[in-house]
Amino acid sequence: MDSFPKETHRYAFAMVKAARTMPSDIAEKLDHIKRLRFNVQLKNLRKRINRRIT
Repeated sequence: MDSFPKETHRYAFAMVKAARTMPSDIAEKLDHIKRLRFNVQLKNLRKRINRRIT
């Protein structure tokens, strides 16, 4: 799964893979998926902050 260059793709495919075996709300609570989601949210937050400053 690490072959995907973008964090959003890694998160999406991790969710799809986990959702095949369990409900998606439980899949979102898995540690590796939490880390991927956090990285995506942090990147978007940094973009938003930089846009407001400049």
